Amino acid sequence: MSFRSILSTPGIKPVLFTLFMAAFGFGVILPIFPFYAVTLGATPFELGMLTAVFAFMSLIFSPVFGKLADKYGRKPVLLISTAGFAASYILFAFADTLTLAFAARGLEGIFAAGVFPACVSLLSDLTSEEHRGKAMGLVGMTFSLGFIVGPAFGGIASGISVHAVFWLAAAFSALNFVSVFFQLREPHEKKESHDIVGKEVTLLEHISSPLLFLLLASMMTTFMVGGIQAVLAIYTGDKLGFTSSEVGLLFTYIGFLIMIAQFLSGNLVNRFGEVKLIKIGLVISGTGFFFLAFANDWLTLLLPLAVFVIGNSMTFPSVTSLLTKKVHGKRGAILGLNASFQNLGQIIGPLLGGLLYSINHTYAFVGLALCIWAYALVFSTLAARSLSSQHAKN
Repeated sequence: MSFRSILSTPGIKPVLFTLFMAAFGFGVILPIFPFYAVTLGATPFELGMLTAVFAFMSLIFSPVFGKLADKYGRKPVLLISTAGFAASYILFAFADTLTLAFAARGLEGIFAAGVFPACVSLLSDLTSEEHRGKAMGLVGMTFSLGFIVGPAFGGIASGISVHAVFWLAAAFSALNFVSVFFQLREPHEKKESHDIVGKEVTLLEHISSPLLFLLLASMMTTFMVGGIQAVLAIYTGDKLGFTSSEVGLLFTYIGFLIMIAQFLSGNLVNRFGEVKLIKIGLVISGTGFFFLAFANDWLTLLLPLAVFVIGNSMTFPSVTSLLTKKVHGKRGAILGLNASFQNLGQIIGPLLGGLLYSINHTYAFVGLALCIWAYALVFSTLAARSLSSQHAKN
């Protein structure tokens, strides 16, 4: 099945539009957020905390929204989440202290917890296992398209005022709510029961579980993304003198790269398998992150970012695809659990990145790269063979 055929499947386009609008609203504030936080008195470590609090609240609420999606349906969860996004951006527009900024960031994180698991669960029900890899590739492409357009709009709006950026994000979140309400229809959930989750979905009783290693791989993809969100803008501002408009262009470039890489990754997943791409992707993304420490101009900044994006774009859809293949009944719960692990990465990454950055600018990139390489070794040694053999049996 081609991407065009998948897009022609009834119900796919409204789900992807919801993902796009969520990514757009989030992307709009990326170029100005670090500079906005600094004007409120934030230190580099507090900037990392602002990034982490978003993920911390998502970590708490992702399982909650996952269970609500299984019980009441994905559409009600998406309606609540898109309305909550709009409310958080409105609070940002009125925030004049760091405390209010933390409150708005936490609120944004709460409602972000409902969007991704619900949308991926919907796509899982709308596609067959055979074509799940390409469907997950479309998820990444849609997110990246939002990150292409969002930061570009944010950079332009920042020329008017910081508050204009937040009002723009709120307006598009409200538009997303209207789209979900009128266009999205809830499909019947597939009821296949065989999977490798069993007891692990609630307690993860077995530390050596291959599912646990898969969830940790998912965490590592967001570990570095969180680190980049926390320190890249302030790093380029300190070292290269970038303004919010130039940071907007930088995140637009990252989104464009992600879209291209995700377009290719769907075919790579189907051709080489998820496990192999996870191993390779972790090594490549760590390499790109490491060389960001030596950036001193546009060229030496853009090339490592490209390497990082390629690696992460191999790992992310591979993890999601493998999870949805192994988990059939009640996907919302396991995808909520996966989102929790991703949010844990977005907590640890920004905090560690901000802490290392406050010591030495280059430590943030070198330190996080060493962490991702270490986990690539752990995954390849302890989990890859088990995951491959179990997937072959299903």
